[in-house]
Amino acid sequence: MKYFLLLFFSFLVFTTFSQSKTDLYIEKYAELAVSEMNEFGIPASITLSQGILESGNGESYLAREGKNHFGIKCHGWEGMKIYADDDAKNECFRKYKKVKQSYRDHSEFLTTHSRYSSLFELKITDYKGWAKGLKKAGYATSPTYADNLISVIERYDLNKFDKGVLEQKQQELFVTHTYGFPFAYGVGLSYMKSVDYFVSAELNSSFVFSGASIGGGKHLFDKWYGSISVNGIYAIYEKEETHRFDFAISPQLNYMLDTKNKKILINAGVLFPLKGVIKRKIIPTFSLTYLIK
Repeated sequence: MKYFLLLFFSFLVFTTFSQSKTDLYIEKYAELAVSEMNEFGIPASITLSQGILESGNGESYLAREGKNHFGIKCHGWEGMKIYADDDAKNECFRKYKKVKQSYRDHSEFLTTHSRYSSLFELKITDYKGWAKGLKKAGYATSPTYADNLISVIERYDLNKFDKGVLEQKQQELFVTHTYGFPFAYGVGLSYMKSVDYFVSAELNSSFVFSGASIGGGKHLFDKWYGSISVNGIYAIYEKEETHRFDFAISPQLNYMLDTKNKKILINAGVLFPLKGVIKRKIIPTFSLTYLIK
């Protein structure tokens, strides 16, 4: 039991702290970036990647003290100002009361300066063209600026937001069919808010025992989730009827394989029987869950 508790609490700690600072930044500002995209035509992936790089995930001095997430300098700015070292010492940067104002000023900065006008001839999904165009137009002096933006976009799959946040945050109810081990087959329901969490209930069966489970998962990063379920198990061939029922806890790591035609959760973890009806204390688990609308 002590090994179960150790692993269980380790799983909870992993689930809580596994999100990187960049993941948290994306969760916090993705909807704002999409809103700006819908109004000004700047890809949300570009806005987010610039915000991540320019503000150090919102933790730079300019971001903390000036709410400036895009490193925009004063350039005739008549509002509040903040000073920091950049290409030269003690340069003037724009200062805002709220981060939302920084995002809006970034949109207006790109749309009102003629040197960026050619960018708006590109498709909204052409994040590589936008990244290279920003570097060419002189947004930043770093020779690797475009490559850095593209790297962040591809690492964190930010281009999905260029299709609109509603598509990414839709809430859906699925019928599930699961195949794997130790349960050979399962059928159930899963409610998923795709970038946040999912909850599920399922009936399972194998050649030795059957069961029912209820649980849920939390989005960790990219297409990865951490989940945990409570399982009721019925041991079919146990001689004494009072010994046929058991309960188990199952922490798992899940990966969402999301293609145009199907969604599949790839699940791997462990099953901890609590009463000893199943003789093994720890059972490895692996399964594929097909989500069907």
